[in-house]
Amino acid sequence: GSLLRGVDVITQTSITIRADEEKSFEWKGYGLRLHSPKGALPPDLPQCTLHIQASLSGQFHFPEGSALTSAVYWISAPVAFSKPLKFYIQHSCDASPHNLKFVEAQCTQKELPYRFEP
Repeated sequence: GSLLRGVDVITQTSITIRADEEKSFEWKGYGLRLHSPKGALPPDLPQCTLHIQASLSGQFHFPEGSALTSAVYWISAPVAFSKPLKFYIQHSCDASPHNLKFVEAQCTQKELPYRFEP
């Protein structure tokens, strides 16, 4: 189950990433793709597992003037990556890419609501 207080998690999945290979993953039906390049993990770690949860509602506080245009993805990993992962998120709005902004909140936050910031 979800460990996120105040969040309505609709589904979750896990992905194992290996240090010696690149990996692409598409979460069909949930609008998320990711790509991990070869060498994304620290040199002393052969593999790790990402845990991903998707939610559509919860105790969220977004910046003024913003609107939710996709699911909220909660991604946790046991390490900091040596190379960045690329995330592709499907959204449902007619705004040009120049009007889309990403905000983030920490899933380890103690107080509710989760405060999303650019």
